[in-house]
Amino acid sequence: MSSPDVVKKLQSLSGVASGTELISGLYVHGGGNDENLFLLDGTPLYQVNHAGGLFSAFNTDIVKNIDFYKSGFPARYGGRLSSVIDVRTNNGNMKEYHGSFTLGLLEGRIQFEGPIIKDRTSFNVAMRRTWLDLFTAPAFAIMNTSRRDKQNVRYAFHDINAKVTHIFSEKSRADISLYSGNDLLKVNNKAYFYTSEPSNIDKFNLQWGNLTASVNWKYIFSHKLFANFTGVYTHNRSKFDYLSEEKLISKEGSIIKTQNNHSTINDFGYRMEFDYRPNTWNHIRFGSNYMHHIFMPQNFYSKYDNATNNELTDRIKSQYKSNEFTFYAEDEISLSSRLKLNGGIHYTMFSIASTKYHSVEPRAAMNIKVCDNASFKISYTEMSQFMHQLSATYLNLPTDYWVPSTERITPMRSRQYSAGIYSRLPYNIKLSIEGFYKTMHNLIEYNGDNQLNPSANDWEESVRTGKGKAYGAETDISYSNGKTSIDVSYTLSWNKRFFPDFHQSWYPDKFDNRHKFSINLSHKFNNRIDAYASWNFHSGNRITIPTQKVEAPVIPGTENSNEGMMIYEAPNNVSLPAYHRLDLGINFRKTTKRGFERIWNVSLYNAYCRMNPLYATIKQNPNGTFTGKGQGIFPIIPSFCYTLKF
Repeated sequence: MSSPDVVKKLQSLSGVASGTELISGLYVHGGGNDENLFLLDGTPLYQVNHAGGLFSAFNTDIVKNIDFYKSGFPARYGGRLSSVIDVRTNNGNMKEYHGSFTLGLLEGRIQFEGPIIKDRTSFNVAMRRTWLDLFTAPAFAIMNTSRRDKQNVRYAFHDINAKVTHIFSEKSRADISLYSGNDLLKVNNKAYFYTSEPSNIDKFNLQWGNLTASVNWKYIFSHKLFANFTGVYTHNRSKFDYLSEEKLISKEGSIIKTQNNHSTINDFGYRMEFDYRPNTWNHIRFGSNYMHHIFMPQNFYSKYDNATNNELTDRIKSQYKSNEFTFYAEDEISLSSRLKLNGGIHYTMFSIASTKYHSVEPRAAMNIKVCDNASFKISYTEMSQFMHQLSATYLNLPTDYWVPSTERITPMRSRQYSAGIYSRLPYNIKLSIEGFYKTMHNLIEYNGDNQLNPSANDWEESVRTGKGKAYGAETDISYSNGKTSIDVSYTLSWNKRFFPDFHQSWYPDKFDNRHKFSINLSHKFNNRIDAYASWNFHSGNRITIPTQKVEAPVIPGTENSNEGMMIYEAPNNVSLPAYHRLDLGINFRKTTKRGFERIWNVSLYNAYCRMNPLYATIKQNPNGTFTGKGQGIFPIIPSFCYTLKF
């Protein structure tokens, strides 16, 4: 969509499944979408999706670097089972003012940086907003002129990043980072029957987003020891309001239904990191993290008034307070020029109410330099997760809510082994081959009533506990000569689950994509034109369909008609057709007389219009067999944007 995106880039890597098309989901080494730790300047983010996953919450105009871990986790990270995405933003320029402005088909971005006090204090600000509401408002206004019933839909989101950096001395510097992200969806329907006034009115408002802040101080005690102290705050919110009013025709009065729900997470804490290098062959890291969590998964209010003045109300409010304390230490030792060892320990104490959980997670890795151009690596890690995301669907909606581990619901744990060889070949080619084996315990599956916002009153009664395992091999090949870059990755993997309440043996996960292949190509024709192409393929996601229909017993006192009963032999027993898609893009660059750079980008999503199945419909044939048909909704989508860098 002519917009660079962090999560979409990660989805193209080996060992990472993307889930549903256009959704910013990450399923790393067989893990769930809620098992990824997203950090923005040290603060955790719980909801990273915009527009249902079309965009992620990270504005690349201000991003400095991204550390992504899917195995061999350093001891300083913890709290999630499957991956860590540590995003750091740029400090502002201490000497000059610079910026960029981007206007695209779906969004607009602006970034500006420069000194407040030259060589001492700087700022960096980036803002992003979508234009979707500017398209939908006039489109629905035109549609409403030709039909009796009126409908209005508005959607918009924004991201705001701000960072101020100050240098106290050569040994001391500090920065303050702020982030605000918000999505808004409004749907209003009015139905007219016999009068000029609307007979039925439905209003639905949904908002979700994050607010984070971090204060960071770096200090160099000596040439061997330096430290990083960070205070963090995170606020995550999801809110929806629903109003339905039905005016009665036969008599005066109306039936009015209202629903309101707020879901929030508030985190307060600190991070202390120390880096100590006693000699040239020893690198020690140690530190402590603390986070106070306040979960309010549901604050729900429902009211129903009918024409007889009877009133029914329903109120659900749940809140959990917990403390998460972590201590870690790791040592990277160079035993020789060809052998490095990394050993560490990550300890977490998680307390909620009168319950305390203690988790000791060892980490170990070894790097053997086989020759000057090849090395062999092996690692073992254990991870724990003390919070769970409850979802009534697989789409990762903002109405999903987070809950902590409790006395009855124990933390999730994973163990992962990985080994691989990494080499530099002739002609600027890099090759890596890695295998992994991962086990997961105390996984939960929500077994709710498929409502948009299911009750959190008794969620512990509505979850089932099981385990999982995933294993496979990954191959990555890259080539670059300065003008042309090619990245190719292939993953062969298995992803299975075992939930005794669902099925008495192991069954494939919904995103058990056996094969995944991607190739990314970019070429610079000259200083003014460069182009790129990306082709992605993976085995189809899995669904559950019935395998037979049997006669059900006729209950006495009922009609003799017998509809029969569907038999499901195993969960996720059928795979959808394979997914594949080609994306193309080209950039036209020009430098103005004032030294500004102008960039026009034109891109095509799904260039050969492959209608990849998003879901399937199942029907029974006259002979008793079943036929499934995949349904796709995303065709070829052109896009463009204009960028000015100054």
